[in-house]
Amino acid sequence: LTASVIGLAVATPLFILFSPVLVPAAIAIGLAVTGFLTSGAFGVTGLSSLSCFVEDARRLASKASEQLEQARQRMTEAGGQLGKQTKEATQGTQGRT
Repeated sequence: LTASVIGLAVATPLFILFSPVLVPAAIAIGLAVTGFLTSGAFGVTGLSSLSCFVEDARRLASKASEQLEQARQRMTEAGGQLGKQTKEATQGTQGRT
């Protein structure tokens, strides 16, 4: 207890003398730490958003390839049907002449 009182008696004048320096320095250090933590949080948020965007893009790309394959199959079927109808139409026209 005595050591605490003596330490306080010695430190109080020092704090009073240096308070115009210590208070702004403490505020500056606090703001700097807050800035670093905030920038880190923004970085993590940005990476998370980018990860979600890439995942959605990959999912859409896989769906697009499946849809493209289905469209190719439909085009092939339509081409086969068109060829069959053309062949029937030409045979019908040749039969009339």
